[in-house]
Amino acid sequence: MAYDASINKRFTDETDGLTGDFWVQSLSDGTPILIRELAETDRDKDLTFFNEISIGKPHFRFLASFSQLDDTHDQLMDIDLPNRMAYIALAHEGNQLNEIGTARYGAFQGDAHCEFAVAVCERWQRRGVATALLQHLMDTATRQGFRKISSMDSSGNEAMHELAMSMGFTSRNDEEHGPQIFHEYILAP
Repeated sequence: MAYDASINKRFTDETDGLTGDFWVQSLSDGTPILIRELAETDRDKDLTFFNEISIGKPHFRFLASFSQLDDTHDQLMDIDLPNRMAYIALAHEGNQLNEIGTARYGAFQGDAHCEFAVAVCERWQRRGVATALLQHLMDTATRQGFRKISSMDSSGNEAMHELAMSMGFTSRNDEEHGPQIFHEYILAP
């Protein structure tokens, strides 16, 4: 599908008035996406995205399933630099601008290490969305003074393992808390 300047214009309309970081970039197939900071106005859009990701994703993303999605989502909406940041990826699907992915990090006050999670809806996987989201998240973590970023994931989450390896993370199995893989990256000082 060919994309023209009108799609980029629609992204410009979406970003008018934003104060945080955002990027319009093309995936490897030329599809334009918008990556920007999560905003309070995204609450419904983000909850819809969260509800639509496939059944196994919440487990992979959080190493647990949960019964009270709204309470968990409230925690995910809490962005407070430098300790918490979230980016969402948006793309036009037909005439609708939809959230297609999200990446977040969190840390305790004063930590030099932050933990991250990334999720991309199934129809957009393996197109570079997760790579773009994670790269922006890592860049922000570096600017905020973090020295290390990591993720603990289910050993069955092959997509996350491939993403981590492609971005230069080191990985090790952690059987202490079940079959998990610990991914770690040392950020530039």
